[in-house]
Formats: sequence, C-alpha cells, structure tokens
Amino acid sequence: MHAQPMVGWLYVMIAAQGFLGYGLTAVYGTIPAEIFQGRHYGTIFGTLSVASGVGAALGPWVTGVLHDLTGDYVSAFWVAMGCSVFSAAAIWRAGPRRVRVVAGRLRQGETESHPTIANLGPRGSTPSPRTTP
Repeated sequence: MHAQPMVGWLYVMIAAQGFLGYGLTAVYGTIPAEIFQGRHYGTIFGTLSVASGVGAALGPWVTGVLHDLTGDYVSAFWVAMGCSVFSAAAIWRAGPRRVRVVAGRLRQGETESHPTIANLGPRGSTPSPRTTP
C-alpha cells in the first residue's frame, strides 16, 4: 500500500469522515451540556472549544514533524490513539456517577417501578442480583 495508493481507500476515508467525523457536530454542545449542566457550562464549553481548536491546529503539524523524523505515519497514529484513549478516560472520569432524572421524563417515585433505572449502580453499571432472605 505504500508504493501505490488505491483510490478505493480514498472513498472509504471520505465516507468514514462524513458519517463519523461530522456526526460529532450534532452532539458537540449537547454532551458537555448533559454532563456539566449549570452556571459554569459556558466556561467549560469555551475551554473545550479552545482545546479542540488547539488540537486541530497542532495535530497536522505534529503529524508532519513525526513523519519527517520517522519517514512514515505509524508514530503519528500511535500518538492519535493515545490521545483518544486519554480523551475517553477524561470523559468517563468527568461523567455523572448516577443516573440523573431529567424533568418531564420521569415522575417522582417512578424510578422504583422502572427496572433499568432502579437497578443502576455507580457509573451506570448494574449491580449483582440481589438475594432475597
């Protein structure tokens, strides 16, 4: 693949970017709003936007430097994978610890009758089955 690029892979990359990459635009503001609701949302969203812009500006430059140093893009892919793992861990760490009932979706006392919500433990995990005496 290094000697002769294939046009088919170009179309696969374009389709993946279109379906996956630009799908993020629709949820870019709603995910932080769900996790960090409240009066500090503007500051948090602004910080995330600046960090995203810095990453978008530095990413191609760092990739070019790594390519010049190593002669291929393998190290750049490893850096990108490391950044992705770090990002996923940071989002997981920042996420709410419990299911938050949103106004208008469930009435008070309805969580006990809803098996999915009533049995959720920390981080949305389902605890082990309860034994009855």
